[in-house]
Amino acid sequence: MRAGSHRRTIHREEGSAYIAVLMVLIVLTIFGLALSMITQTEMQVGSNERTVNRVFYAADAGIEAAIAKALVTQDFQAQTYDYTDSGLQLASGELQLGSQVQVSAMYPIAPPSPCNLCEINQAGGYGGKDFYKVIHGVTATATRFGTLNAGVDRTPLAQKTVSAMIEMQPFEASMDSMKILDDPDALQQVKF
Repeated sequence: MRAGSHRRTIHREEGSAYIAVLMVLIVLTIFGLALSMITQTEMQVGSNERTVNRVFYAADAGIEAAIAKALVTQDFQAQTYDYTDSGLQLASGELQLGSQVQVSAMYPIAPPSPCNLCEINQAGGYGGKDFYKVIHGVTATATRFGTLNAGVDRTPLAQKTVSAMIEMQPFEASMDSMKILDDPDALQQVKF
C-alpha cells in the first residue's frame, strides 16, 4: 500500500514544474512590456523637451537678430526669418525640420532719457549730436515646423513667444525711429 500511495504523489506533482516556469515567464513578460512602455514614454518626453528648447532658442535668436539690425542699420521694422536645421535649401520630396521666427518692430516704450553711461552726451554731444538711453520693446514668435515638398506643406510642431525690453545706450534718437509708434496695428504685436 505504501508503494502505491507513493506513485500517486509523483503523478500529481509532474505538471507543477511546468506551471511554475510558465508563471515565471508570464511575470517576466509583463515586466518587459512595462519597461518598454516606460522607455517609450521617456523618449517622447525627451523629444518634446528638445523641440520646446529649439523653438525657444529660435525666438531668442530672432530677438538678437532684431537688436543687431537696429544697432547696425537703424532699422526697427518687423522681420521674418526662416531657419532650417540642416542650413540647406529645401529639395522636393525631402522632409526638413526648421523654424520660422516672426519678430515685431522694435518700439520705444519709454521716452528717450539722457544717457547715463556716456560722457559724449555732455557739452552738445559727439559731433554736435545728442545721445540718449532708449528702452525698446520687441516680441518674437517662433514656430517649429516639419515640411515636405520643398517647403509647400508645413506642419507646425511647436510655437513659443518671447518678449523682451532692450535698453540701448548711447543711442542717437532720431525721429525716423519714433515713426513706428504711429502704427497701432504693429504696436499690437508687442506683448508683455
